Amino acid sequence: MDNYVEESPLCKFRTRMMGGRSFLNYGITLDGVTPPDMLTANLNMITWIIKELNITKDSHILEIGSGRGGYILSIAEQTGCTFVGTDILPSFVDEANDNAKKRNLDSKGYFIQASFQNSAEKVGIDNGFSHIICVGSLLYGHGEIDKCLSNIADIADDKTAILLWDMNRRKDWTECKKFERHMKVKYLISQSEMLESCIRNNLVVNKMIDVTKDMLPCLKILRDAALEEDPTSEIITFPYVYDAFNEGEVVYPVWELSKAANRTES
Repeated sequence: MDNYVEESPLCKFRTRMMGGRSFLNYGITLDGVTPPDMLTANLNMITWIIKELNITKDSHILEIGSGRGGYILSIAEQTGCTFVGTDILPSFVDEANDNAKKRNLDSKGYFIQASFQNSAEKVGIDNGFSHIICVGSLLYGHGEIDKCLSNIADIADDKTAILLWDMNRRKDWTECKKFERHMKVKYLISQSEMLESCIRNNLVVNKMIDVTKDMLPCLKILRDAALEEDPTSEIITFPYVYDAFNEGEVVYPVWELSKAANRTES
């Protein structure tokens, strides 16, 4: 996570590429149209999530790994929903709460410090969340995926829709050198490992959508911009992560889950 602190070259580059907004993901195309910039690409993700999950003003959403609040604040702004956001980094939590105030959304929700592995303890259960989402940060918990999914299952009730926008490997982890060089994660699970963990943690996979092809044109924007920067900088690793996705080393799936009790009772 060191690359994502505000002072790092990578974070400064991302912020500039996102038009000053606090987005940390690669975005997607909509209707096959390549966005003109990374800000639009990430706003496309928000549009997609709202439509896919049918989020309304009556929704109450938990975002785990919310960073500086870019996604859930935009969702709340567009829909009027209420929310709680969590992140492991205190500086991100502070900035997210500041951003909520600046955007007049602090009456809609708030952010607290919590990790994937202790989110149930920190957030509590029986909160009546209509949705639990995680947009691009679950990979930092892949080394303890059972603990992460167990916490999500504990927080959810039998009506909660869960959306995990993730990254999964298609090759043996020892072969994922291009991806690891950029993301600096200790481990990335495969899709079969994700499925197995869902089963162990009483979660049903209702849908898995591979949006890699919709993300690649957006990641190419980052790659091309990084290639124009100082090649000694850490941001030059964006071409490696682009190659990792483009060559099938890694995929970009959206997992839509619910508690297994949903399936049993239906």
